[in-house]
Amino acid sequence: MTFDATAAANVLKQTYPDSIVPIDYARAKTLALLKKSKGTIVSGPFGAGFVQPLKYGNPQAGSATYATGYNQAATESSRYSQWFLTPGELFQFARVSGKVTRIAEGTGSFVNAMVSEIENARNALTRLDEMALGGDGSGSFAQIGSVSTVTITLKKVSQARFFEIGQSLCAGTTLLSGGLKNTGTAIKITKVDAAAGTLTMASDVTVNTAWAASDYLFRAGDVGASVATYLWPVGFAGFVPVATPTGSLFTVDQTLSVRTGGNRRDGSKSGNIEEALLDLSSDIDSQGGITTHCVMGTKTMNKLVKSMLNKTYFDVEDADGAPLGFRAVLLAGASGDMLCYSDGAFPEEVAWQFSIDDVGIIHTGKDLIMLEEKDGLQFREVAGSDDWMARLVSSWQFHCDAPGHAGVVNNL
Repeated sequence: MTFDATAAANVLKQTYPDSIVPIDYARAKTLALLKKSKGTIVSGPFGAGFVQPLKYGNPQAGSATYATGYNQAATESSRYSQWFLTPGELFQFARVSGKVTRIAEGTGSFVNAMVSEIENARNALTRLDEMALGGDGSGSFAQIGSVSTVTITLKKVSQARFFEIGQSLCAGTTLLSGGLKNTGTAIKITKVDAAAGTLTMASDVTVNTAWAASDYLFRAGDVGASVATYLWPVGFAGFVPVATPTGSLFTVDQTLSVRTGGNRRDGSKSGNIEEALLDLSSDIDSQGGITTHCVMGTKTMNKLVKSMLNKTYFDVEDADGAPLGFRAVLLAGASGDMLCYSDGAFPEEVAWQFSIDDVGIIHTGKDLIMLEEKDGLQFREVAGSDDWMARLVSSWQFHCDAPGHAGVVNNL
């Protein structure tokens, strides 16, 4: 049988109706847990995005003296703002060699090959989505500790798990495009040593403008021109940053109070990791918040379990819209029981606490990961080649509707 592109396209559409690529949530706990909804893009003075309301203060017109309180009411009311959420976009490509169309036994074999590549690309994109939830939107998930010709030693060993063989990286002195070395020339990873925290690159990174200690690492094409144009979705580290906020995020001034910038605590000032988590829970409770969940990296979670020894109590947490659950450590927080769980795509030595009712994901497509269509086709022939390619896109934005009821603790 000969290859028929039209027939293959029809079969593929039955595999992915509405161009939705279902996510495998088995290793994406936070992605599974959060509420997800399709948003409506609106145009505004800051571009196009989702509008999400934020109340960060109740009316403060009041006094033990009636006349004084009454006079204040003319200028006092509830304080509202709104996040103007610009969705971040992540792309992944599935490519099948044209040779498959020549040696395959008809259209079915080609579709099987394309579906296999789409599923693999889906898995890669799911991992990036999960990393984005723990990130700040900059697209950088590691800094360089030291370099030696083709070898990069990362600042933190745990950061090596964010990289894959074949990824093309560039380095920069800042999180913005203005700090890129060698005009953003990318170099491929040929080896990842997770135990040593090292990356082996395809060519010398010390030539021209050398990559150096404290430089940030990015995948090629992931760097935005400014904080206002970060290309990645902004996650927990953006809405509730580890460092004290110094500016605005999505038009909201995060410097006003913890109600707009979140609570933060240095875990090294508490006795142990369990006490640090409880101290943060107390801070959030004092702001009127309720912490239902706490997410941290896998090794940080392991440290928590070890510190609790025989006191550890596990519960099973159901994931939103996903046919699975996962085990979580139950802590008695200041505002009630808090489920602490690990997420392998989140940074280590840091933990975020939140109420599940205050956070979520808004996506632009019918679902989180979509196959992009062109002229009704879910795949297309590669220009100048007889290969075929499908393009997956994940366009979404995380939101935290009550930063004052969430918090972060570092140095765990």
